[in-house]
Amino acid sequence: MFDEALVEKLQKPHRLHPASMLFSFVRVIKETILGFGLGLIITLKESLFYFFIFLIIFVIGLIVYSIFSWLRFTYRVEGDELRIEQGVFIRKKRYISKHRIHKIDLTANVIHRLFKLVHVKIDTASNSGDAEVSLSAVRMSDAVALRTILQHHKSQEEAEREAQEKTKETISWKRLFIAGSTSGSAGVIILAVLTVFSQIEELIPRDLYDTAFHYIINLSLVLIVIISVFALVVLWLFGIAGTMIKYGNFTIEKREKGLFIKRGLLETKELTIPYQRIQAVGIEQSPIRQPFGYVRVFAVVAGGSFDDQETYPVLFPLLHEREVTSFITTYLPEFQGNVQRELKRIPKVGRLFYVIKNVIFPILILIPCLIFFPQFSWIPLILVLLSGILGWLQHQDAGYDLNGRFFNFQFRRIQKVYVMTTKNRIQAFEKTQHVIQRKLCLASLNISLLGMSGIGTHYALHHLDETEVNEIGAWYSHRKTVKEPDVVTQAYHYE
Repeated sequence: MFDEALVEKLQKPHRLHPASMLFSFVRVIKETILGFGLGLIITLKESLFYFFIFLIIFVIGLIVYSIFSWLRFTYRVEGDELRIEQGVFIRKKRYISKHRIHKIDLTANVIHRLFKLVHVKIDTASNSGDAEVSLSAVRMSDAVALRTILQHHKSQEEAEREAQEKTKETISWKRLFIAGSTSGSAGVIILAVLTVFSQIEELIPRDLYDTAFHYIINLSLVLIVIISVFALVVLWLFGIAGTMIKYGNFTIEKREKGLFIKRGLLETKELTIPYQRIQAVGIEQSPIRQPFGYVRVFAVVAGGSFDDQETYPVLFPLLHEREVTSFITTYLPEFQGNVQRELKRIPKVGRLFYVIKNVIFPILILIPCLIFFPQFSWIPLILVLLSGILGWLQHQDAGYDLNGRFFNFQFRRIQKVYVMTTKNRIQAFEKTQHVIQRKLCLASLNISLLGMSGIGTHYALHHLDETEVNEIGAWYSHRKTVKEPDVVTQAYHYE
């Protein structure tokens, strides 16, 4: 039986935990950082006295606003509705039916965990990028009670069936170590370090900079190599640590209405992905992971707020290729039978387009380098070679497959990506063809899916055989034949 005490408890107006004032304080600073920083600079130029006056007034005003914002925010459950009242200057009342709620996510960063709190995000059927309701600091017991009540509109039979059908899988620490080792995040860290250094370089005294530069130049080559290798190893270890912190304790659980994902060491996140919002499932493989046969599985989801740092929710951080079919069959049975299908490849005549597109920019760098800095011309030459190889691989990996109502396709940017979607989830199909493609009987296609924040997710396959693109267009538009297009661009839209 449902605990009536929970209902009675949450029928009374609840305030957030006082720690929410801290989160409100930080949020307002982030939102006003430009104006705040400009005000500090202007007052500092006037005098130190005005600078401190401005700083004190701003901080006191922000503290007062955070306190009143906390006092004026309440939430409660009444009947079948979640009712929220908020607003310091303008009072707002929001009523959200629990039958419209699609998912309730709980996250907890370091500060939350110190006070045994969670951040509750409630999403409805809207495709907006932000959560419909965000409760920044709620006691864990209250959050669990709130989620229990708001999800209690299911029948007893549905709840029992969901409990029986729960399937769970957790990633091992060994797999996490492999995921971090092959993530390529060390390169991202190096790029970030170089970017920061380029910004602070002007702040370093010239004498100190010259002294350090000459000291490094005078070091032996062996020592420089040792230091460089050591630095790369440290960055590589940082990359592993970052992956393990982000995906530590990663668990995916199959439920009746959707997938439930929990992850994170320092910041624990709980995500719910309703099945009906999943527009496509993707399998991503980086060049580092390809020789070992490891992949990452993700989903393209319509709307919702999952993770600001991820375009697509990760369904599992690392799987071996031979495990993917079983994983999809278990957690997304709708897509079973579409993994590792044989693809129709891009015609060989299209290979030149892939290579040329990749080498144009490096060649533009190479030409002035040959003229003005011939001693460094080997750098853009290597870049031209690598870009050409990437173009060749992009042609090799690109392809598609029509399997009933499923459209499966593969492409490569740097990572190789295999995507599975269905006809009814494709919002728009577009065929494009430039003059050279027309002479060679080639064409490109673009498809659009619902994506995060309602802005859509777009994919393209380039330089396919024109007849095959027309066949895909006919499949999408429910027509058996397609006339030869009279215009360069032809689009089919699904209503």
